[in-house]
Amino acid sequence: MAADNSAARFSVARFSVVIVNYNGGALLADCVQSVLRENVPAAQVIVVDNGSRDDSVLRLEHAAPGVKVIRNSCNAGFARAVNQGLARASGDFILLLNNDAQLRPGALRAFTEVFDQIPKLAIAGGQLRHSDGRLQNAVAPLPTLAAEIIPRALLQWIFPRRFRGKSDAGAPVAVESVIGACLCVRRSALEKLGPMDEDYFFFMEETDWCRRAHQLGFQVCYVPAAQAVHAQGHTANRFRSDARIEFQRSKLIYFKKNRSRPVYFFVSVLLPAKALINALANSLACIFTLFAVKNLRIKSRGYWRIAVWHAFGRPASWGLPDKCAPEKKT
Repeated sequence: MAADNSAARFSVARFSVVIVNYNGGALLADCVQSVLRENVPAAQVIVVDNGSRDDSVLRLEHAAPGVKVIRNSCNAGFARAVNQGLARASGDFILLLNNDAQLRPGALRAFTEVFDQIPKLAIAGGQLRHSDGRLQNAVAPLPTLAAEIIPRALLQWIFPRRFRGKSDAGAPVAVESVIGACLCVRRSALEKLGPMDEDYFFFMEETDWCRRAHQLGFQVCYVPAAQAVHAQGHTANRFRSDARIEFQRSKLIYFKKNRSRPVYFFVSVLLPAKALINALANSLACIFTLFAVKNLRIKSRGYWRIAVWHAFGRPASWGLPDKCAPEKKT
């Protein structure tokens, strides 16, 4: 009976979809088309373009006229762009979908059923898969000092449920945080939850959102029936070392905001030490292999760049390109 009631309440009109784009190429139009195939009205699909220099928005306008497009003149970052989209969204549920992801049929219905069954659910994450069907990481624990010190493989062995990233669970499960590539938020929860924290430029915005949801007494769930195919890391892979810098910057912001001062200080010392050790180790591996292994050369350069970024005082200008000038805070 409960399933029938949930099915009766399902309507794509209850959804708005926010997609952040930065030089997404043909992937952007494919992403939007996957949403439209689920019968979401074009007017409820909001694309926030972060100063793209390619033809991705032009392709979209030809492929899907009627979609709302918000154009930023520069790269405003993921959190700020999402907040621009949230301000224009009107659905009961707002889906955040990466521009390199495509919804599988039935994903929105699956989200609806779980939200209707769990009144305190604020944030739900979908199951992410590669194009060949392999699972991707879709859930994550909230960052802790222990996770920075202890190897992740060991943590997964000791605490397999908490530190799993990939899950083939058949039913929705409560989790600490979900990955933002296919994330749905209940609009009525936003009044308390608030927008994403724009101090994060790229990475960990959704992690901080999930932490805030838990603190406010809401639930966060992983919904395996809500599936998306994800070309993982489309933006990050093009700017690999710059993306890693953004990740480390976001991690430091998270610890500074949400952990004690001694823990933040320890992590701020630990991260450059780990980068330097990795840089030296990969450089030695390059020497022993006579620089014949391309992947080792790439990793070595990347770790050295991260180590130098730390050594130079973590300049704000380093990281992903085309950033907007920082907003002045009053």
